[in-house]
Amino acid sequence: MELVREFNKLEKGDVAIAGGKGASLGEMTKARIPVPEGFVVLSGAFERFIEKTKLKAEIDSILHKVNHEEIHTVENASGEIKALISEAKMPKDIEKEINSSFKKLGARYVAVRSSATSEDSSEAAWAGQLESYLNTTKENLMMNVKKCWASLFSSRAIFYRFEKGLHDKYISVAVVVQKMANSEKSGIAFSVHPVTQDYNQLIIEAGFGLGEAIVSGQITPDSYIIEKDKLEIIEISVNEQAKGLFRKDSGGNDWRDLGNKGKEQVLDKKEIIELSKLVIKIEKHYGFPVDVEWAKEKGKFCIVQSRPITTLTNKEENIPENLEKQKIEKVFSRDFSLIALQMDYLPESSLIRPWADGENPYKPYLIFWRNDGTSKIYFNSNGVEWIKKQLINQVRKNKGFLRKVEKNVRDGIKYIRPIYEQKQTLEKEELVKFVNEFVVAYHWIEAMWWIKSMADNELKDVDCSNIIALRKETEELSAATDIVIRKSLASLYKNLGNLSAMISFDELKEKVKIDQGVLKKRNEGFVLINNEIVLDRGFFDVLNEKNLFLEEENIEKNISILKGEIVSKGKYKGEISRVMGHNDFEKVKKGDIIVSPMTMVDFLPIMKIAGAFITDEGGTLCHAAIVSRELNKPCVVGTNYATQILEDGDLVEVDADNGIVRKLTNNYK
Repeated sequence: MELVREFNKLEKGDVAIAGGKGASLGEMTKARIPVPEGFVVLSGAFERFIEKTKLKAEIDSILHKVNHEEIHTVENASGEIKALISEAKMPKDIEKEINSSFKKLGARYVAVRSSATSEDSSEAAWAGQLESYLNTTKENLMMNVKKCWASLFSSRAIFYRFEKGLHDKYISVAVVVQKMANSEKSGIAFSVHPVTQDYNQLIIEAGFGLGEAIVSGQITPDSYIIEKDKLEIIEISVNEQAKGLFRKDSGGNDWRDLGNKGKEQVLDKKEIIELSKLVIKIEKHYGFPVDVEWAKEKGKFCIVQSRPITTLTNKEENIPENLEKQKIEKVFSRDFSLIALQMDYLPESSLIRPWADGENPYKPYLIFWRNDGTSKIYFNSNGVEWIKKQLINQVRKNKGFLRKVEKNVRDGIKYIRPIYEQKQTLEKEELVKFVNEFVVAYHWIEAMWWIKSMADNELKDVDCSNIIALRKETEELSAATDIVIRKSLASLYKNLGNLSAMISFDELKEKVKIDQGVLKKRNEGFVLINNEIVLDRGFFDVLNEKNLFLEEENIEKNISILKGEIVSKGKYKGEISRVMGHNDFEKVKKGDIIVSPMTMVDFLPIMKIAGAFITDEGGTLCHAAIVSRELNKPCVVGTNYATQILEDGDLVEVDADNGIVRKLTNNYK
């Protein structure tokens, strides 16, 4: 059995044995694109490892005990299997082959990366949660290879394998071992401008030192825009770089002050054109736009990684076929970070629920990020009805179902709850785990939310008191989770400011380049659909043109009276301050009346200085209602369109005794 294969003997058709990453690196090597040397520990090596260590029966036995409706069984299985793989002795024939190939590389340091043989969709990639280990030496090479194998059995990977019916299907993993470039200069390049989406513009970003500094957003690189057909440089933007990340002779990396060197342009014109030709060659070879990581070591360019650019969109092609047969309606609005939206999106858009009978025949979820900084969340109305009917059926036919929901929610959030309640700031690995744990627990959290919403109507004859109490107990779950994500991203990417909230989960997890231009574009508006981020806001217009949305009421902006729900009585007159998201906090002055789609936990500082509150959404248990009662300030919620009718500086009276908001003239004083 072949266990190891060098890059130059692999091509794009070898995904089944080398995984997506391994096959891509082999394809570029065969196309004579300069790629740092390396080899792939083929998926067959993993299978041989399992066979020789006699772990297959044990792993199958552990997986057989998994009931993915019981979250703790998934977590227990993951821990047990990963421990088995980690503690097992590497078979001598596999170890010999890997060591022999490593010796041929003649490299002191290599990158060791998982390369799943089943990574053929965005959802599968999300569920994979596979690992990479940089600066690996001969001493820890075998352990890191085993860690890559073990990552195939993370709790999230196991959960989605069961959820998507893949637990009985063959899934394997290869491992890429690649010489690490000790670069003097490095960066990324896009063969199509990712912001303007101009296919004749290529953009290069460059910095001194190792590429990790640029990928992680810790330095602001130079930026060069090139017109591809003429190979002309049309824009050069030079940014001073005070420090650079370089490899230490003793291992690891450290930051070094660059002094006057950091004020220089990183790549000269000759280098820019040389690298542009290389990027264009890669794009032509693959036949689609590419996002490339590059390095320059000892005067020569090399390509570390190449992947398709996923943010470019054909508006028509991104509309799912079955979506055109459905109707979509707005459910609520929030100012959530992109990762928080993605964290909700994946399980919400899944066709399978661990508590449901059969698959959801509808795609239920669409998110649109509004221009003013608030996300409108839309559901497929047919999909929502299917979810509710499934839950009603489970509650009525199974007397223990409500207790089961409660237990699984509590089990699912036992790790994340202390973190979000304390609003902790997490390091990168902890943040990835935090998000993964939430996603695994989400379906039971979703069940709790929907059962609570039906307790007074469809399930009014059922004792749902335990679910109602649990929902109240976890009232801050979504908003406080978003705070953890925002605080952690702001700490990890200090130079990005508020834009760090626009970083995607893949960018965080995969350590890909953080492009400030793309983040700015996202902050202005995007559509999240099919788990793809569509930057072209016109895509939303296409959905509208196809009449996919249930019609909302016509809004008369000149009306002077709005009606809502009474939650905290009293009357107050003042000026409006529209708070559509976190970026609007600074404009709130003492005594202003805050109008917002829905306040959240981190609105508290501005709510303390405001005189009254108005929200589009919410009921007696919403955040605005609870806080207004605690602060003894007038509040009217559920006014539907207050944020679209009231503007900054409008003079209004909040008559919370009667649930009314009146627009006044400037003469009221």
